Amino acid sequence: MAVYLDMDNQKPTKESVGFDADEVVYSQVPVDFPKPQYFGAVGGAQPKFLMTEYRGRFFVPGCSPPELYHRWCLCEELAEQLAEKSVESEKGKRSHMSREEILEQYLPRLIKTRWTTVPEARWILRRVAELLQWPTIPSSLEPPSNS
Repeated sequence: MAVYLDMDNQKPTKESVGFDADEVVYSQVPVDFPKPQYFGAVGGAQPKFLMTEYRGRFFVPGCSPPELYHRWCLCEELAEQLAEKSVESEKGKRSHMSREEILEQYLPRLIKTRWTTVPEARWILRRVAELLQWPTIPSSLEPPSNS
């Protein structure tokens, strides 16, 4: 299957690659993009666990290449929008705030929308900082594990 790039932003679009895009497209998902963690069980006497099958391989639900790619595209779009909004805020109504403070105020708002998971919201804020070449805010970093 051929992959065509949108010449405006140099990334494949859903229209250009079709529903069954190949692994080249899915490999664009950054390594640090958070993977969902679903904990579930299926009733019955024998032990079972939840898996999703994709091209003969099994994945935890939400972690197949197409599912991760879809989530990443949504989060990348939000990051680009927030980057634009952050620059507008810095020049406008939040000109009295530091760049870190501007980014910091977006995290709880993004989490409250429930458009993303909390790890995805943190990733988005790190991505916004990267896009704008602003300092990464501490609250966007993953919390330390308890183990």
